[in-house]
Amino acid sequence: MIIALNDTSALDIASQLLQIRQEQGASALGRVLTLIVVVDDRIDVDHAIEISQAASHEHPCRVIVVVEPVQAERSSSPRVNAQIRMGKNEGPSEVIVLEPRGDAGQDLDTLVMPLLLADTPVVTFWPSTPPDNPAEHPLGRLAVRRISDSRETDTPIDTLLRLSEVYTPGDTDLAWSGVTLWRALIATMVEGFKSVPTAVTVRGHHTHPSSYLVAAWLADVMGIPARVDTDPTAQTITGVHFTFDDAEEASLTRPAGSSVAHVKRSGLDPVAVNLPRRSIQDCVMEELRRLDPDLMYQHVIGNFLHDVRRDCKDQS
Repeated sequence: MIIALNDTSALDIASQLLQIRQEQGASALGRVLTLIVVVDDRIDVDHAIEISQAASHEHPCRVIVVVEPVQAERSSSPRVNAQIRMGKNEGPSEVIVLEPRGDAGQDLDTLVMPLLLADTPVVTFWPSTPPDNPAEHPLGRLAVRRISDSRETDTPIDTLLRLSEVYTPGDTDLAWSGVTLWRALIATMVEGFKSVPTAVTVRGHHTHPSSYLVAAWLADVMGIPARVDTDPTAQTITGVHFTFDDAEEASLTRPAGSSVAHVKRSGLDPVAVNLPRRSIQDCVMEELRRLDPDLMYQHVIGNFLHDVRRDCKDQS
């Protein structure tokens, strides 16, 4: 069910939601959070809803999709167009789409606040281009967790480096949750090492931030030099290679386009392991499982990411 409300207000939308719930006998008590999704263009709305629907099966929530007006539209007459989407196509969520124009787009927090679920946390997600400082964005200030996706920008690594400079507890990026499976397999692999490696090299796409995050994470937790090598066939990460003083080698590799990785150790047969590339929906679901600040992510981007990026530039 889709209800269109033109030239409306947040109070009218809230009243309409209450009326729908009363007519259908539905309740908002099962919702565990409010997920605000901020998009740049009307054409991105369906993609944003698709992501939130998948996440809502694990985290029932109210989804508020805000089409942030561009500067030119902010000079037009103030108004808010909206949609309310409810029903089986929206999963366990109720979806509100807001299109503010003119002065109505100046105070997005004021616009959204009457629609937030009471006594539940707020998460704000930018699936494309994040603001310069998510924590200072009007919709970021409402949230306990702010999620960006640097991978979807024109310059992913530069975007992630910029975000690291304004990091505020509660910030995170899907490039980090995208490498959770890599980090888990690497941690298991490292437990079997008889000695500490002397260096590690991560191979991957030269513009993909995940390679640099894994390298920075390894430099942090293992205290060894880490670098990133470009793999021209890669879409993301294709391998992590450890070297040792005794000429032993160990690696975890996954060919581009494959969902199967291989663990290799000197003197041992390779072992195949499942390592699929994670979807955006999977990454968002992971981020919604814990709403406290990710201290490891904070430490990695704050202390090691710039060093790895600088060293790679020096070596190129």
